[in-house]
Amino acid sequence: MSNESWRPKLHLAPYKGSISDPNGMCQFKGTYHFFCQNAPEYPGNFDSPHGWGHFASRDLVNWVFLGCHVMPDAPCDADGSYSGGAYINEAADQLWLYYTGNVREGEGDGTTSGRLANQTLMKSYNGINLGTKEVVLDNSGYPAYCSCHVRDPKVWEQDGKLHMMLGARTLDDSRGSIMMYDSEDGYAWTMAGSVTNLAERPFGYMWECPDRIVLGGREFLSTCPQGMVGSNDPDDPSRVSAQNVHAAGYFPIDGTIVDLMHLDVERMGAAAPRAAIDEDTFVDWDYGFDYYACQSLVDEKGRTILIGWMSLPHDKDDIRAYDNPTDTWRGALTTPRVLTWCDTCERILQNPAEEFDALRGEPVAWDGTVTLPEKCVDVVIEGIEGEGALTFGDFLQLTYADGKAELLFTNDEQGQGRKGRRALIPEIRSIRVVVDTSILEIFVNDGAYVFSTRYFDEPDELTISSSFKAASSLWYPMDTVNVNYLVER
Repeated sequence: MSNESWRPKLHLAPYKGSISDPNGMCQFKGTYHFFCQNAPEYPGNFDSPHGWGHFASRDLVNWVFLGCHVMPDAPCDADGSYSGGAYINEAADQLWLYYTGNVREGEGDGTTSGRLANQTLMKSYNGINLGTKEVVLDNSGYPAYCSCHVRDPKVWEQDGKLHMMLGARTLDDSRGSIMMYDSEDGYAWTMAGSVTNLAERPFGYMWECPDRIVLGGREFLSTCPQGMVGSNDPDDPSRVSAQNVHAAGYFPIDGTIVDLMHLDVERMGAAAPRAAIDEDTFVDWDYGFDYYACQSLVDEKGRTILIGWMSLPHDKDDIRAYDNPTDTWRGALTTPRVLTWCDTCERILQNPAEEFDALRGEPVAWDGTVTLPEKCVDVVIEGIEGEGALTFGDFLQLTYADGKAELLFTNDEQGQGRKGRRALIPEIRSIRVVVDTSILEIFVNDGAYVFSTRYFDEPDELTISSSFKAASSLWYPMDTVNVNYLVER
């Protein structure tokens, strides 16, 4: 096997270089724009500059890669054009991209001192040609309790004003938090409030990638808490949430995020972010090994679509070489997942967009064991009753017993230090698996629970076995997602 044989056929990945966090997700004038963190010279050059790579599509199936449209080429982002989001300014008929410009200055560890976090605006009339970089908020606008880690602006309009959320890390106790700023024009921003978790113990040291999700008339605060478990902690079978060193999930909100933030009356004068979020309400977006830095968009059909990065940030003491066997390209994005709210299970459901379903060929029935001719299929098992297991080759197994589902690497070479991930599920009724050359996305109970992982198995074919009692087991051959790499860099 090689770089090319492991290249995904159903997921976006770079031709060369590395991609990670989704950025600037939007549909503007009929075109979907999926930006993402992109180090175009990595892994060959460890010090490759980080900017925004740009995938564009009219249908979520046929894509073009347009290169790095935001790169660290100005004083405001000299050391990295970090993550951010998109705001469609309908009045101006423009796409506004907000991101964090990273600048390291003088001495300092980059956390307590020596780093500038410049929230930067770029405008576009077509989503491709970008204007000048304008810093709209810098370190002077952050409360004194903030460390130098402030990033990932999320901007939206509500009640006649613009609002910006930023992920933050506190200076004294390394506590993850989120701040919100208000603006009349998108340029001048005023501190409007902050939140952190209620417990004395921080729920992670940094809340990255803040996002606002609205479904069924309810609001959800999505974020990625960093530092949830030690980098090389042994698996704890009792841990069923935030099991990765850096997690991704959401908090259901009573009322609106704006109202919640505005309860912080001290704001810039506060000694700490306001404790207001019950950490016990945190719901994981994905219970698998490889999922992080997700971001949503609302498209012109009114669908809320979530996209994640199929990996995790790497700490210096975090041995996780498994997702890095390729030497010319690294990283991939999940399928576009449409979000819906389920009143019955009181969870957000995630399912591949209907455009992805249209790639299916004619279904093939199977029972017990099937050897897939190629690793580019959609497997659907419905009408499940009772306990059982779904086995992938000789290296991975999804088991369900006593109300607990576990995704377990049974082959140490494949797992490379990763053992198991788990979720408490009252019953399993259905399982859908998107099988790609080096990616598995497992959707349980219509996407109420999802397990995602990278894998790098050598054979071209994959054998799947199921011991579940089910009404129907089908697999669909899939047409591939088409990516035209117009610009490699």
